[in-house]
Amino acid sequence: MDAETKERLMTPGPQVEAPQLMPNIRLASLARREENKVIDMARKQSYRRCKDAMQLFSDCSSKHTVGVVWRCNEMKNIMNECLRRANTVDDMDRARAIFIEEKLKTLDEKKDKPRTLIG
Repeated sequence: MDAETKERLMTPGPQVEAPQLMPNIRLASLARREENKVIDMARKQSYRRCKDAMQLFSDCSSKHTVGVVWRCNEMKNIMNECLRRANTVDDMDRARAIFIEEKLKTLDEKKDKPRTLIG
């Protein structure tokens, strides 16, 4: 595999669009459960961005069951480098901004509903 192909595979796809956060919302104002959801969201986004590199390693590992450690080492390194580049602090902030926007939308929808004892 030539260097240009390696670099193309190691480079993640385009970033996910995220809303601009309002200055009055603190990024650290999430509960641990919500922060875990943000981490999962960021992980899924990075998997989508690195799908070519992950597919390359997956194809290699499915062909070589016992020798996967030796024969697919280069593909594993390419996949890990792509995931490392796709999981930056900015990407985590982007996922957090998406989560906060969705949370604010659901809170606004709940605010308009009348509260009753019968569902």
